[in-house]
Amino acid sequence: MAIQKSNRNGAAPTTDLVTLADNIASQTKAIAQYLEANNVEPPSFSPASSQLPNTAEYVALYNSLKTSLQDLERLVDGPKRWLRSFVCQGNDLAALQVAFELDFFGLVPAAEEISMGDLAAAAGLDADRTARVLRMLTTHRIFQEPRAGFVAHSATSLVVHNDEDLKCAGAYTSASPSTTDCLRASPYESDSIHSPFNTRHGVPMFRYYAERPREAARFAKAMTGVAKLDRPITELRDFFPWETLSGTVVDVGGGNGHISRALALDFPHLNFIVQDGSPEMLAQGQKMLPPALQGRIKYMQYDFFSPQPLRDVAAFIIRQCTHNWCDRDVVNIFRAFVPGLEGSKPGTPLLINEAVLPELGAWPAHEERLLRQMDILMLIGLGAKQRTRAEFEDLLKQADPRYEVKSVSVDGALGLLEVHLNH
Repeated sequence: MAIQKSNRNGAAPTTDLVTLADNIASQTKAIAQYLEANNVEPPSFSPASSQLPNTAEYVALYNSLKTSLQDLERLVDGPKRWLRSFVCQGNDLAALQVAFELDFFGLVPAAEEISMGDLAAAAGLDADRTARVLRMLTTHRIFQEPRAGFVAHSATSLVVHNDEDLKCAGAYTSASPSTTDCLRASPYESDSIHSPFNTRHGVPMFRYYAERPREAARFAKAMTGVAKLDRPITELRDFFPWETLSGTVVDVGGGNGHISRALALDFPHLNFIVQDGSPEMLAQGQKMLPPALQGRIKYMQYDFFSPQPLRDVAAFIIRQCTHNWCDRDVVNIFRAFVPGLEGSKPGTPLLINEAVLPELGAWPAHEERLLRQMDILMLIGLGAKQRTRAEFEDLLKQADPRYEVKSVSVDGALGLLEVHLNH
């Protein structure tokens, strides 16, 4: 099996303070030199701060420095001081949730300051708690207080001010306070019914949004905002030889077809069919289809738990769907692909574009933490999970013993599994 992944250091961490400090100095210098060589202004906390690059070279430098910084911080804190800070993060997040829900990010003007009193009046909250929330957030450099009693944007808060999708992502409803109650009530079952979201709201997540159009619209924007933060399509585009295919690619659970639109632009020799269970999403996709892609992308309503009806296709894609479902549901999703793969030529790939959890310690802790944060979010919202390569392989074999994972590519938030059905 071929495995591609970025270069990550899983070695035992350095615990010598001076060595770590020396590493930080040299790594910081390397980043400064890279930015200068690429004509990128050095970062600052100012709203005018430039966006940092996301190239492979920069990310490698960033990862090296971030690991050293976090290790040094943990060591100089010591266990008790660090633990005190960590267990209080819920208080920080409570303040952040207030800022999202009451739209502090939108009410603070983009390029000027506003008094705490005026902001409080606009938000419909008393001035005392408005100021307390904002001053909590300024300790994280989210907003700034340029002079006593006045608030202005920082680089971080301005990013949210300028992007409605990121606002919705931040305001996305969390059921985390109900997690322990849910686990106590159903210690051996995990699915959308046995989930903290259902424990809190009395209805599973997907039905909750189906019954509440306003909240559903915000949820859709939140998912777009999350995608902007760390869900590029680079691994799907770059880790598979699309030029070897001909014909039609089927995008299963593709929503409004944003992935198919992106791939269609990059690979003009291919056509696409977007399948989704939501007529609203399909209609939205039809409206968003640019003239240049008319005729190359079609939309089809389909429930991915039912047998795949299409035959003789070039490839099937399923992206960011399986993490929404418990193991037994994912087995059924994979089993539903079998008729379509059986009806296509041998070697037709099923491309699973999902997070692939690393083995413990294989990645730097700050990178692994991002994936495991999403894993806990899946537990909270849907009783579902992110999975390792071995877990994907096990579920595929349960669905059909003929499934074979040909390759796994892992590089950041999402990975790509190329799966074939042996005929």
